[in-house]
Amino acid sequence: MNLYRKIIFFIVFIVIFILSYRNYFSYNDTIHHFDVDISNSEYLVDLLNDKGFVKDSKKNFNNSSCKVFNYIDISNNCNNYLKQFDNEDFLLKIKKIINEKNLYFMDHNTEPLNIAMQLYQENDFMSYHFDTNFTLGKRYTVLIPLYINNKNQSFLTIKDKDNNEKKIIIEVGQGIVYNGDKVIHKVSTQCKDGKRITLIINLTTDPKFSLIGKYLQKLRNYMFINYTW
Repeated sequence: MNLYRKIIFFIVFIVIFILSYRNYFSYNDTIHHFDVDISNSEYLVDLLNDKGFVKDSKKNFNNSSCKVFNYIDISNNCNNYLKQFDNEDFLLKIKKIINEKNLYFMDHNTEPLNIAMQLYQENDFMSYHFDTNFTLGKRYTVLIPLYINNKNQSFLTIKDKDNNEKKIIIEVGQGIVYNGDKVIHKVSTQCKDGKRITLIINLTTDPKFSLIGKYLQKLRNYMFINYTW
């Protein structure tokens, strides 16, 4: 059974890899910055360490390592962040920033990581990737730091259109929005004693799925549940 699951994981990984890297043909390295009314939230470190999913790099082809809350976890443990950001006022703010007429939150019943938290501490990282997008619309990724300590060395890093590596500095009280499925990016490896927590909000200009997209999303959810991918 374990071998069977590994084969499924490998097939899904290859499919997503192919679908993601075709985005080189519509590459967009634009990063929009904005301000948010939020302060450093150190208490989230213990909360995520105690209750978060463990993304184990040994189980996902050395792709990522961190602690994660999905939408339901956030709702159950720190719902104030949903009250602040999962609403029409915040959506309208992002629409104006990126100049999109239509923009939607993804349904957490379909995409459990539509709003997520990630804790990066010693040796945690995420390798270069495009965000998956199985909807019919354009995908936008919002990233808001919730806690950064003074030893943090974990940063969002992108490759621009000329393939130059670029570190994106975001302080607590700021946020960014970008086409996560159109720019290759990573999270650099966290140092000893460094800690960084980010809130990630996934948005789309059309929340509908194609038939293939619907099944790929279900497979991705399965892999996350079983392999903390």
